[in-house]
Amino acid sequence: MKKTKAPDHENGMSVVEYRRLALIALWIGLIATVGVVFVFIPNIELVILVAFLGGVIMGPQKGFIAAAIGEAIFSALNPIGSGLGFPILYVFQIFSVGLSGMIGGLFANRINSIPNSLLRSILMGLIGFLLTLFYDILTTLSFPLSTGLTEGTLWGSMTTGLVYFIMHMVSNTILFVLFAPGLIDLVNRQLLMHGLNRDLA
Repeated sequence: MKKTKAPDHENGMSVVEYRRLALIALWIGLIATVGVVFVFIPNIELVILVAFLGGVIMGPQKGFIAAAIGEAIFSALNPIGSGLGFPILYVFQIFSVGLSGMIGGLFANRINSIPNSLLRSILMGLIGFLLTLFYDILTTLSFPLSTGLTEGTLWGSMTTGLVYFIMHMVSNTILFVLFAPGLIDLVNRQLLMHGLNRDLA
């Protein structure tokens, strides 16, 4: 008679599944924490980078979920001003940061397949720039959409925040170039150490 392997826990979840669940919870907390910690430093934020790395670790679906929930918590508890008071902005923030997590999962294998460190850094910088650009455009659109979209209000919102957008995109591009390649190597080693293969789902 063929024996079936019993689950590691009474509810049927294996140790690896528990670790994956814990990793998602950890990353949600990490995104919310870095958001609050850096909120008072002008034009410096690590939320998009951390969300992207979460996708690299957990795959596009779980990366999106963890990033979106983490941003939802951070935006709601933002000490400068809660996003809950601006529903459209709140939704756009959650979606754009969640997209950063998804992109990390979609590009993980491509990034790891590049042996040249310079090329990896250039790719990271380009991804960081585009993700930040998308975030800034989408969140800027929330203001005219909330008050009634007209050409004047749209261009007024864009031009008013132009200096911030440029500084935000430049700083995030630099952060991705300098830190993303090394952090990706670090999280890859941690995955191997804890017996967690990258989730491609």
